[in-house]
Amino acid sequence: MTWEIFSRKVRRSGNPSLTFNKLGRISLNKTATAKLEIDAVEFVLLLWDPTRRQVGIRPITKKDQRAYRLAYGKKGNGAGFSAKTFMDHIGYDYSESRSTPVRWDEGESMFIAEVPMEYLRAKPQQSLLAVEHSVVRKAK
Repeated sequence: MTWEIFSRKVRRSGNPSLTFNKLGRISLNKTATAKLEIDAVEFVLLLWDPTRRQVGIRPITKKDQRAYRLAYGKKGNGAGFSAKTFMDHIGYDYSESRSTPVRWDEGESMFIAEVPMEYLRAKPQQSLLAVEHSVVRKAK
């Protein structure tokens, strides 16, 4: 009998990471989620620094209309939230799921992840509309 070793596609990581998936969701792995579970975080704010191409995920204690509700995995394997409009806003190509390292910034009190340039689509430049000069006549 000839045996083949199956290579699993999902890699478990001991380092905190963030995943942008094809459905427009942002997920934090178990290692990153452990930081949020300690404080029973229910909501996060999503921040974007276009100059550095960094995403910030800041836990908050009070409900805020700008916040995303965090959903924890039933098996305790992470947490995530829907962020499709955010990904569209920053021009993120979510045609495939991708993970990136995330770090906790104590000074900012949030997770920070850098988005590689190749994952961002070039935003199309808005076309300029021609404006005609017209003479405005005042009523006499």
